[in-house]
Amino acid sequence: MYAMDNQNRIPLSLDYEGKHYRGSITPSEEKGSNGIPVFFRVVVDGQFFAYLCCADHGWVDKDKAVTDPGLVGAIGEYVKRFYE
Repeated sequence: MYAMDNQNRIPLSLDYEGKHYRGSITPSEEKGSNGIPVFFRVVVDGQFFAYLCCADHGWVDKDKAVTDPGLVGAIGEYVKRFYE
């Protein structure tokens, strides 16, 4: 569906609201004007979670399917640290 940069996959290991999440975050091949990927495919515990992107008002699920915006934001901030 989307062109992903599988060579630059980021491991996910995150604690959020008393639960530990493990998985991987794969950046898109498409980059923004700042050189950072436009969106990220997130897999948690071996299952697809969402495509995340950073919007003007924070991190969002590209397909609007995730029901926990707090977890989306936590994963987004985790991603952001890799590009700072």
